[in-house]
Amino acid sequence: MFVTSLYAFGAVKRTLAQSKGFRNAIETGNFPCAAILLRTQIDTAMRINGLRYLKNREDQLREMLQKDKTFRELISEEQTANGKPIRMQDAYLRKKLEEDHAWIGPVYQQTSDFVHLSFRSFMSTIQKTEDETQAISLLISGEDIQKDASDYYEICDAFFSVTKLAATFVLGLLTALGSSDPYGKSD
Repeated sequence: MFVTSLYAFGAVKRTLAQSKGFRNAIETGNFPCAAILLRTQIDTAMRINGLRYLKNREDQLREMLQKDKTFRELISEEQTANGKPIRMQDAYLRKKLEEDHAWIGPVYQQTSDFVHLSFRSFMSTIQKTEDETQAISLLISGEDIQKDASDYYEICDAFFSVTKLAATFVLGLLTALGSSDPYGKSD
């Protein structure tokens, strides 16, 4: 079995677990958690898509497994304009995924605000404002009681789309491995 297959199986497990958590977050009105899970689902799609850009994929993944390296330490087969190796970091992975799926960029940026503490978290605590007195009423809770239903439809649509994308990448990868050597070259 290829190390690439093991990595792909991990991606499938992660995708299924995130999907279950996402559904729970949506059902309980926990939009911030759902947004974080959408962002991590994008991360899964970026890394599976990124496998096709790795230089000596099987060797690098084996080293990652055996030496406890992170994905962002791996090296792309591409180089910078001045000939330096490109690491498989989020900016590069997002750019490569956006080349075929432009909608990823804005969704990635918006959901990153939930992953990294920003004022978007504060904005969701505002229950109402009063212009005359310039008063703000806050509701600090684990649920977004005031969230518009259209926001939930939009995030669900994005989650389904990125999940389908990740699943398609995994299926394509495993299919290709079934008919190739560990480096992706045909027999």
